[in-house]
Amino acid sequence: MKKTEKGNYGYLGYKKKLNLIMTIAAFAVVLTVLVLGIIIFKSKTNYMTVLSVVLVLPAAKIAVSYFVLIPHKICPKELHEAVENNKGSLLSVYDVVVSNSKSPIGVCAMVISDSNIAALTLDNKADKKMFETSLKEFMKNDKLYVNVTLYDDESTFLKRVKNMSENFNSEDTDKVNRAGYNRDSCLNMCL
Repeated sequence: MKKTEKGNYGYLGYKKKLNLIMTIAAFAVVLTVLVLGIIIFKSKTNYMTVLSVVLVLPAAKIAVSYFVLIPHKICPKELHEAVENNKGSLLSVYDVVVSNSKSPIGVCAMVISDSNIAALTLDNKADKKMFETSLKEFMKNDKLYVNVTLYDDESTFLKRVKNMSENFNSEDTDKVNRAGYNRDSCLNMCL
């Protein structure tokens, strides 16, 4: 399994596999400690049973991080290629789950400029207003002020990306730097 950095295409698939493996391994350790305790001491009342019960807590935490990612869809290859073809010199983020106070929202693709963020979700039930508000507020805490729009329609999103690309001056180093700060701040809010 090839390691993929957060924000790169394929990250969500990598993270799901990694968390599944870690969950299985964690519960295997718990079960192994419990069974060994019963075999060695020939009773369930021993310190290894207590140890296995305590080990359930970190194993459960790992399992929760896996179950949070399950409902979110991975960015299709065709969409990735379309975004790459339309974004020009803008920055992009793929396959992330953006956290907020209520429920995480899976973002298939996000295109970032110095003053705008356009994001696409494949989840029809995503709370658009909550996503936009929470991302703006999070970035405002980093002293970054951007317009955030969440789309659930691929063609509208791609038109917006094309428009952002045409209006972005990649020769202005201040704008390029601000886009980089915006991208880093967005990634800090992602799981």
